[in-house]
Amino acid sequence: MLQPLTEDELNGIYNWVDQIPLTRPKKNIARDFSDGVLLAEIVNYFLPKYIDIHNYSQANSVKQKKYNWETLNTKVFKKMGFQLSREQVDSVIQCQPEAIERVLKFVQQKLEIFMEQSQARYSGDKKNSEETVGLPQPPVSNDWQKEQTIYELRETIEILEQKLYKMDEMMKAKDVKIAKYQQIMQQHGLL
Repeated sequence: MLQPLTEDELNGIYNWVDQIPLTRPKKNIARDFSDGVLLAEIVNYFLPKYIDIHNYSQANSVKQKKYNWETLNTKVFKKMGFQLSREQVDSVIQCQPEAIERVLKFVQQKLEIFMEQSQARYSGDKKNSEETVGLPQPPVSNDWQKEQTIYELRETIEILEQKLYKMDEMMKAKDVKIAKYQQIMQQHGLL
C-alpha cells in the first residue's frame, strides 16, 4: 500500500494548483479533477502548444472521463516522455483518497523536468550555434514552444503527405475506371 502524502506535500500541491487559473472553481479536488479537464488546463497553462484544450469535455460518465484521460496520456503525456498507468487513471476517476494529489504531484515533477530539459536543450543548441557561427544568436523566450511548433508542423506535413498519397491512389483508380468505361463504350459503338 502507498504511504499517505504528508501535510506539507498536500499543501504544496494545493498551493501549486491554486496559482493556476482554472475554468471551474475547486470545491472537492478529487471530484473536480476526476474527468481530466482541469489537469488538461494545468498542462495548457504551462505548455499551450502541447495540448488542444477543446479535446476535453466536462464529464460525469466513466466512459467520457476515461476518454479524456486516454487523450491526455496519448496526445500530451507521451510527448513529454511519460504516461500514467491505468491504475492511476482509474483511481482518479473513482475519486479514491489522495489519488489526484499523487497524480498532480507526479505531473508537476514531470512538467518541471520537461521544461528544464527543453530550456537546457535550447541553451546547448544556442552555445553550439554560437561556437559554430561565431555570432551571438537572438534570445528566444519560449524554446519549448518553438520545438512544439516544429513538431506540429512536421506532423502536419506527414498527414498532408499521407493525404496526397491517398489522393494519388484514388486518381489512379478513377483513371482505370474511366479507361474501362471508355473501352466498354467503344465496344458498343458509343464513342
